[in-house]
Amino acid sequence: MAGATVLVAGMLALVWAYNYGGGADPGLLDRAGPAVTWVLASAKLVFNLASAGTIGALVLAAFALPRQGAARERALRFAGWSAAAWFGGAAVHTYASFLFIANTAPSSGLSEAFLQYLTKIDAGRAGALATLIAGAVAVACFRLRSPRLLAGTTAIAFAGLLPLVMKSHASGGTDHADSTTAIFLHAATAAVWVGGLMVLVVLRKVLTPDQLDVTVRRYSTLALICFIALAVTGSLGALARITTVEALLSPYGVIVLAKLGVLVILGVFGAVHRHWSINRMEKNPRRGGRLFAVLAVAELGVMGAASGMAAALARTEPPASTVTRATREAGAKELATAPPGPGLVEYLSGWAPDPLWSLVCGFAVFAYLAGVRRLRADGRSWPPYRTVLWLAGMAVLFVVTNGGVHVYQGYLLNAHVLTQMMLTAVVPLLLVPAAPLTLVRRAVRARTDGSTGVKEFVERTVQPWLAAVRRDPVLAIFILAACLIATYYTPLLEWAAAGQAGYSAMSLLALLSGCLTTAAFTGTRSPGLIRQRLLVLAGIGLLYLFGGWKIVEQAPAMELPWYTAVGKPWGLLPAAAAELGGPVMWSVAALWLAVTGALVLIRRDARAGGPVSGGGSRRADAIPTPALVYAAQIPGAPANLRVETD
Repeated sequence: MAGATVLVAGMLALVWAYNYGGGADPGLLDRAGPAVTWVLASAKLVFNLASAGTIGALVLAAFALPRQGAARERALRFAGWSAAAWFGGAAVHTYASFLFIANTAPSSGLSEAFLQYLTKIDAGRAGALATLIAGAVAVACFRLRSPRLLAGTTAIAFAGLLPLVMKSHASGGTDHADSTTAIFLHAATAAVWVGGLMVLVVLRKVLTPDQLDVTVRRYSTLALICFIALAVTGSLGALARITTVEALLSPYGVIVLAKLGVLVILGVFGAVHRHWSINRMEKNPRRGGRLFAVLAVAELGVMGAASGMAAALARTEPPASTVTRATREAGAKELATAPPGPGLVEYLSGWAPDPLWSLVCGFAVFAYLAGVRRLRADGRSWPPYRTVLWLAGMAVLFVVTNGGVHVYQGYLLNAHVLTQMMLTAVVPLLLVPAAPLTLVRRAVRARTDGSTGVKEFVERTVQPWLAAVRRDPVLAIFILAACLIATYYTPLLEWAAAGQAGYSAMSLLALLSGCLTTAAFTGTRSPGLIRQRLLVLAGIGLLYLFGGWKIVEQAPAMELPWYTAVGKPWGLLPAAAAELGGPVMWSVAALWLAVTGALVLIRRDARAGGPVSGGGSRRADAIPTPALVYAAQIPGAPANLRVETD
């Protein structure tokens, strides 16, 4: 019933939006025929809904459902059959796209031109890859047994959205990189939201009333996150194409407004679920479960309408610009690559919102403050300076990934090096002493049904890595070396220069490696480890010295991706010199080494009962951690406090 409701509502919305937006109108020399035109849009709708069913079921199985039981097995079977439909939709969409692009009638059959389309044309390769991924996920879903295989299959399913996203309507804008990231986030969060609700309706009769109540509450948290992400990414995508009142009143703009109205309605449904139906399920589980199912089916109908409009919107011509087509085509490259000014003011005031990292920073701040609030509600304390450090770290991370540094890294190699070093060295110095994992262990309640929540994920996945680098700090050198090699001596350098996906991957790699490295110098306080840490710091200093020297030596070759993409901005100005990447790396590394070395030495002195920053002495059983160095600079920080860090 859930699938039929979504599909029928989606088809009705598709018919309206496709006709109203002009996507169904035949061209002057159309030889493919109306059947191909409609099959193309219908297959995209099936692709969207089936991929959502697959991803939603896998996410719920990994995050919300008990590890053992009929509910998890049925969810995985639902994911498998949805992936099979996804495979079929992707295959039909790929073939219909070929017929549409080649302007060929379906009666031509599978010609040699279609094989060339699949192997030599970007759109064909993207369709073929999406089809293969869907097929692989379908096979895997019927064989899943271990949590690790489930996590891997879920990641592959999300990756299955990428090929068509990379060749979607987003590529038509002058800011291809940012719009591509936004549209992938939009598609991924929509899949979790829509697919998760479909699975809940299917599983309602399998789950006991108590299990249904718990599962719905967990899904409700995911749905709220998805709603926020959809609102942010959808707004950014609409603002990139609708800049005037005339554009807003165009067929494209009207369909966007209709989608916005649907999003508001879905927000109302979500509020009703969170504040009414879930509470009724807790008071009267059986009757509340039936009420939830009725509301969920109605909500799925609205979601189907949104999916139908999205499928039609992908084939709708965006509103025309105020300039002529000839002017637009002639100036496309200049508009896309015009560098910002070379002044310091422009560098500090530059702004280019990144949807991924904006959402990451926003959710991280909210989650941390919610954890602190829960601790205080339970009568437990949390050092205020840790909260200050977390907020400061997130502020720096937000500026680096959205501000002037982010703008300039798309044009200059030395700015790219600064971005990488800020994420590797500066941001972790603020985030690690804020002890977010300690907050998770204290504030998040453990699950008792075998499912994997945030606390279980941290304990099973993150903590073993931290324990390994703390036991053997030498691993930090290898982690940093691997990060530098991946960033500057693999295709990741070119991807980071050319597109937002590569930049996001580089940023995530730098941040994770920096946090692991910084965490290696906290934890156990034995004298042998302290001496080892000092030696490791010396080794890291030599690594950065060598890395900066190689950047200076090979700067012209490393700068090639930027020169190819945007030319060489500002001519021969010294600030644009790629060779400055080496001194930038040395400067930031020196700051990190100085602060980290000071922390290690203070920990050694504190262990011996000697003086610490700010004077006074401590007992041997109240040894300070690196976070106390920061606390000493914050008014009101406790003078004698045992601190637990990540």
